[in-house]
Amino acid sequence: MSDYYEGDTICAEATPRGRGGISVTRVSGPEARSITAKLIDKPLPLGGRHRFGRISIPGTETIQLDDAVVTAFIAPESFTGEDVIEIATHGSPVVVAELLEALYRLGVRSASPGEFTYRAYLNGRIDLTQAEAVSDLINASSREAAEVALKQLDGGIGKACEEVSKVVERLLVYTELELDFVEEDVELLTSDQRKKLAVEALGLALRMIDGYQHSRRLREGVKVVLTGVPNVGKSSIYNAFLGDSRAIVHHSPGTTRDVLSARTIIGGIEFEFFDTAGLRDKPNEIEDEGIARALIAVKNADIVVEVASVDHPEFGSLTPDAPLIRVTNKADIGHDAITDSLPISATTGEGFDVFKQLLLENAIGGSHLTTGTINRERHYLAMKRCTDALKRGIDSLSSGLPGEILAEDWREALNALDDITGKKRLANILNTIFGQFCIGK
Repeated sequence: MSDYYEGDTICAEATPRGRGGISVTRVSGPEARSITAKLIDKPLPLGGRHRFGRISIPGTETIQLDDAVVTAFIAPESFTGEDVIEIATHGSPVVVAELLEALYRLGVRSASPGEFTYRAYLNGRIDLTQAEAVSDLINASSREAAEVALKQLDGGIGKACEEVSKVVERLLVYTELELDFVEEDVELLTSDQRKKLAVEALGLALRMIDGYQHSRRLREGVKVVLTGVPNVGKSSIYNAFLGDSRAIVHHSPGTTRDVLSARTIIGGIEFEFFDTAGLRDKPNEIEDEGIARALIAVKNADIVVEVASVDHPEFGSLTPDAPLIRVTNKADIGHDAITDSLPISATTGEGFDVFKQLLLENAIGGSHLTTGTINRERHYLAMKRCTDALKRGIDSLSSGLPGEILAEDWREALNALDDITGKKRLANILNTIFGQFCIGK
């Protein structure tokens, strides 16, 4: 963060801008207490306490600004790890603007986006995964997504990474011992013992990866693509889920020629529905582009819903990688649903309760989310590096390869774990060796 300057004091409006009952302005840094004290007519409260007072703006003529509640959080027991003062005024844009201007004149800098959380990370109050969780919790669009973010904010991913790291660090320590201190009177691990540790670390890492797709969907939304031949009511189904006429519905085929998308909540989970062009063998030029886009949407879907209808009882030969749900629409004009499909009616709502349940079941799947389940692609790619390195190490142990190769595998695994949390532990390996074993007396 290029705008971050160590040692200065920052401020920002901590609540959304606009009119409201209350607005909170946050100040953080070494001068937070002394500068804020110049604005309030009473002594600042002690850490964790609040005080009601009058905020005034000093100058050639003192301006009475507002009555406020001032709360103090003293370093290091604050969100940022610095002295933090929160000033709760009435939610008037004029009052907030005047307060911020007064703070600027007294030497406080306007905070960069995310800088309070960045300082919390730099000061060791949170790790990178918890910093990301702050953003995820703020932007959560469903109850389940908020729960996942809260587990991460509690340090679930960091703790799980630490559990894996301790095992891998032990492997690296004993490997380095064998390489560099073989003549010392140190008890080393056998190959079987090291393999057992590596398998344990791999199992813990794989447990973090399990459920990644489910967790990612909860954070980003479940992508549901409606596809099928023209005139089966895909747009009607799309509108029915959204409770609004977002897509044009007409009896003429080829009405939808682009991919439309909108979000809605079902069972506490956010779903993003995509209405696509009808798939047929002889489209016109414009439809051809729409069909190409539809096929791309199917490829990127979390769930594919193939739609037929009572008057167009035909499914294609789609074999998507994502779970496939087949429905027969227009059940209100007949109940001859195609075998292995769910009869529904976008007009009357018939079958939609079961339809929604199928979507939820496919969204959640059989994955079990733990407090250490990763939910970002960054975490996933790093954890894949970790598991790949551990697998190589296990293979190297089985093949009797030299310790230099094993040490590289264990280092790669540790580096990948540290990339997730932002910690760096490899520099401490020698300290661990010399501290745990009486070497080099």
